[in-house]
Amino acid sequence: MAVLPIALARISLTSPIFLIPTIIAVLWILTYPTIYFISNHKVSSDFEFHFEAVFGLYFVAWISSLGIFAQQASWLSIPATIFLSLAELIMLAIPVAQLIYYALYKACINENGMEMIQETHYNEIIEYIKSMPLLLNITVIISSIILATAITYANYNELKVTAPLDTISLSIVAIIAIFLSSYLWKKKHGVFIRTAIVEFYLDVKEYLATNLQYTQNMQERISKLQVTTLDKSTKPHTILLIIGESESRDYMKAFNKDYPLETTPWLSEMEQSKNFILFPNAFSIGANTVLAVSNALTESNQYNDKKFYESCSIIDIAHATGYKVHWYSNQGHLGSADTPVTLIANTADVAKWTKQELNQVQYDESLLPYLQELDPTQNNFLVVHLKGSHFNFSNCYPRNFTKFGTPGKYELEANYANSIAYTDSVLEQIFNYAKDNLNMQAMVYFSDHATVPDKRRSPNFEGLASVRIPFFTYFTVH
Repeated sequence: MAVLPIALARISLTSPIFLIPTIIAVLWILTYPTIYFISNHKVSSDFEFHFEAVFGLYFVAWISSLGIFAQQASWLSIPATIFLSLAELIMLAIPVAQLIYYALYKACINENGMEMIQETHYNEIIEYIKSMPLLLNITVIISSIILATAITYANYNELKVTAPLDTISLSIVAIIAIFLSSYLWKKKHGVFIRTAIVEFYLDVKEYLATNLQYTQNMQERISKLQVTTLDKSTKPHTILLIIGESESRDYMKAFNKDYPLETTPWLSEMEQSKNFILFPNAFSIGANTVLAVSNALTESNQYNDKKFYESCSIIDIAHATGYKVHWYSNQGHLGSADTPVTLIANTADVAKWTKQELNQVQYDESLLPYLQELDPTQNNFLVVHLKGSHFNFSNCYPRNFTKFGTPGKYELEANYANSIAYTDSVLEQIFNYAKDNLNMQAMVYFSDHATVPDKRRSPNFEGLASVRIPFFTYFTVH
């Protein structure tokens, strides 16, 4: 079927109607299976069956048959050129994206990678692009424009030439075009949706959709929740939970005395106080924010089979014990349908995110004014979600705060150390304000996960260094 349309029309194999979709088909047929084999053959001989090869062959027949049909009437040349060129460019982009993913992470894309992509905020995409060399960005843009122009031009030159077919041949080509237009793209059991990359996308999309049930099931969860209050004090107070980002205790002087840079002067001083407890052996459940925070804040974890959307959260517990819950975040509001972390946050009495502007960096100190909204005459449970040491590290602290390396210079470990030192400073300011103004009774801090600054972050687990997190607590002494 792949070659029957061009055989009936007696079209040359070098014709863009056949050559362009064939190149794209070869990429589809080879890219995912090859990368999957390279990534997994040492640990597993099992291979799931996907439809990349089938899709590639049928894509050639589909484009060719549509192109041949368009050649029968000159008025179809322009709309057919636009449609076929767009279809080819979109289908070309998918295997190319997989190749880029492999080049970045040295691994085949899987559900974890697809989840990371779908949950990525547009500001993180812009941040990542800005971190790349300017020359590379310009080259990619210019190359993409040239490629799109070349495909469109080649298609137009071929399709504007009228090449009438005999009735029987044209009928067969039309049948193939109609059949493949349905069989390739239908929503259920179509070939396209049975390719690996699309299956991953749809599986993750379905997973994220089920998280919406978290909000819908909230009343039922809370009705079954039984909480015993240990502290019988009637004095209004505040309990403070601060969530860091990508901070590794290996680079924090308070936790790692052998680290040469003093990245935590405030915490190192507070460590001497009997009110502070530092936990030197804390680990995150995983190396991405959504997995780590959603498990940290709910009863769902790696030891049970409880679904996230069925699990009570620490916010539910705070509500059950009479606390007014405030959630302030510098992570960017992704929307209630996008991430479990946002779903948890939206159950707070007050949930606010710092204003995320394109091309404008928002430092964690911008969260400090929000603390003034809390009423010290009532019981408050306050969650502060920091940007912390999120890549790009140099954008996590003001340039005038630079303590290590050269201000404005791209130096991964120095930038990372500066971001940790800045977080230490922000923690000090939050702590002092809450202690002086909010009758703070307890403070808990942990990072969602860790990172290794000079190693590209991967959606796959790559060792304990990516989950070795700081965790400390503060309690007042009565």
